[in-house]
Formats: sequence, C-alpha cells, structure tokens
Amino acid sequence: MATGMALLLLVCFAGAIWTAYWSLRFGLAPRPPLSAFQTLARFLIVTLALLFWRRRTDLLERSALACTIIAAGSSGLYGLGLNSITLQVVRLLFHFLAYSLGVVAIIRWFRAKRMQSHILVKVAA
Repeated sequence: MATGMALLLLVCFAGAIWTAYWSLRFGLAPRPPLSAFQTLARFLIVTLALLFWRRRTDLLERSALACTIIAAGSSGLYGLGLNSITLQVVRLLFHFLAYSLGVVAIIRWFRAKRMQSHILVKVAA
C-alpha cells in the first residue's frame, strides 16, 4: 500500500509541476486532439474517482477527488470534441488543484501512518 501511495505521490507531484509549467509557458494555446483511448481513460478516471469519493470521509481527500472528477471530465469532454475558453480554463485549473490537493492528502496519509506506527511501538513497549 505504501509503495502504491508513494508512486501516486510522484505522479501527483509531477502532474502539478507539469500543469503549472504548461499553463505558464503556453497558456490556453490550442492542444492536439485526444485519441479515443485517451478520452476513454479520462472517463475511467472519472468513474474510479467517483467510487473513491463515495467511500472517503476526509474533506481534503474528497476535495482532491472532486477536483479529479472535474479535471478528467473536462478533458473527456474535450476529447469528445467540445472546446471553449471556459472548458480550457476549467481543465487547467482543476488539473492543478487535483494534483496539488493529491500531494497534500498523500503526505497527510504518510504522516498518519507514521504516527500510528509510533503509537503501536509505545503501546507494545
């Protein structure tokens, strides 16, 4: 579990950096169209994030998942051929928010696990 969360942390961190870089460098410049596979992947991400969102109770985790749903959903709509300035702004903003909140939520998860292990060691001693 910790390895998977560490990998997800790296993905979120890289995604936040890349989204910030892209936004600062290119702004709302036209992007190439998404393939059918890329569009389908966005809708699968929406579905998975919805499932996780329903199960999580922590506000920060739910916020990160809600931003993920909006980000992937807006990218999915773009992949279906919808395009507007509003959609582009929503896509960039919510990708950055989803990745950034994901980083914070995962770091909190690691800290909570570390605290649990310290408490268990003290109780066992």
